[in-house]
This record gives sequence, C-alpha cells and structure tokens, in this order.
Amino acid sequence: MGFLESTAREVLEFTTEAVFSERYARAEGLLQGLDPRAKLISLFTLVTVVVMLKSMGALLVFYTIPLALAVASGINPLAFVKRVWLFIPLFTGVIALPSIFMIPGKELFTVPLLGWSATREGVYWATLFTLRVATAVSYAILFTMTTRWNDVVSALSSLRVPGMVVTITTLSYRYLFLLAKLLLDAMHARRARLAGDLGMVESWKEAGKHIGATFIKANALGEEVYYAMLSRGYDNEVVNQSDLHFSGADYAASAATVLLVLLAFLLERGLP
Repeated sequence: MGFLESTAREVLEFTTEAVFSERYARAEGLLQGLDPRAKLISLFTLVTVVVMLKSMGALLVFYTIPLALAVASGINPLAFVKRVWLFIPLFTGVIALPSIFMIPGKELFTVPLLGWSATREGVYWATLFTLRVATAVSYAILFTMTTRWNDVVSALSSLRVPGMVVTITTLSYRYLFLLAKLLLDAMHARRARLAGDLGMVESWKEAGKHIGATFIKANALGEEVYYAMLSRGYDNEVVNQSDLHFSGADYAASAATVLLVLLAFLLERGLP
C-alpha cells in the first residue's frame, strides 16, 4: 500500500473513531448520565492526583478505576485500552527510553554493539512514567468518550471559563474535522486520476502538494464560516444551549472523587 492510500486510511479511521465517541456519549451508562461540570471538575482533580503519585501500586490502582468506569458506561474495554495505548509508546518513548540508560543505578543488561547499560532504577522510572501518562490519558479519554462536545462547551461556559478560550477550543475542534475531510477528498480525487502506483519519492512530493493545497483551502473556508457566523449574530460569545443541573448522582460522583483523593494520599503514605 502506497503512502497516499495509507494516509487516507489513517484519516478515515480518525473520523470513524470520532463518530464512535459521539455514539458512546449518547448511549446510556454510568458516566453519560452525570452533569458535564461534575465530570470536568472530577477529571482535573483526578489527573492532578495521578500526576503527583509516585508509587507504582497507587498508579496501578488508579489505572484500573477508569477501566471499571468504562465498562460501567457501556464502552468496549478493548476499544478503550487501544485508544489509550495507541500513541503512548510514540510520545512517551522519546522521554522514557533514554532514561533507562541515563539514570545511574544497578546494571540490568547491556545493549550489544552499542555498549549501553540499562539500570534497574532507569527501568523503574521509565515504567512509572509510562504508567502515569497512561493513567492520566485514560481519565481524559473516558471523559471525552462519555460527554458530548456541546455539553463540554456548556460546562466550560458555566464554570466561567473565558469566552475567548471556549471559542478557540470550539473552533479548533470543528476545524480538525473540516481539515480531515478536505484532505481525504483531495487524496481520493488524486488517486482516481493516477494510472499506476507512485514511488516513494513521488508519493512524498504529491503528499506535500496536497497538504499545502488543503491548508490553503481550509483557511479560505474558515474565513467563510467565520463571516457566516457574524452574519447570523455571533459576537465572540458561546451561547450555553444546555440545561445543566446537579442531581443526586452528581453529588455522589463528587463525593467519590474526594474519596479517591483521600485514597491516593493513603496509598502514598503506605497505609492500609
């Protein structure tokens, strides 16, 4: 499979995953029925706690919590785990892998030919760092998969987040899908006009042309969308269109978040 076909497939998978996320958010489950403000506050609280954890056991406990919540919310656990671990090796490996050989400690093994010595302390730190990132990402992905985007925007507005921040976040989210669609359409149009397969160099050249043209087209469409918004009364303020109200389940979820913070403190202290 050539570069163009592979890239088009990745874009299509990204769009499909986004549709599935909205489907999970509209389903009936434990987290879907909670107020988005309660979920947003709990998300920031738990992610902050996870980042501060230094114990491997505590991280393992907090890693299993989003897995259990995903199952209770009707999310396929395999799809959830795949989404969490899809990009973690790529982004965390750049930081975690060198530490295996750079942190001093007891030697575990030596890489042949290179002579690099991996230490036990380095392996432990790399594992701890990767698990910490995976746990924090798990909570973030669980929030996005169980909350509709319009509810997220309403929650941000209700929590007095500056309107400009909400606007930029909303427009960025929307234009990601616009850019993905334009890129996919351009690739399909180009592929339909090819008589044979392109080599690697030619594929990269064509990809560069398409990416540049797509960004230019997306910028032009972005201006048109913005002017259309202004003509319909947009004044740089996001209107809260959701009727948000706390229920007993939301207060229970907030209380559970407080208990999890206490649990993290006890685990870090080594208490039963």
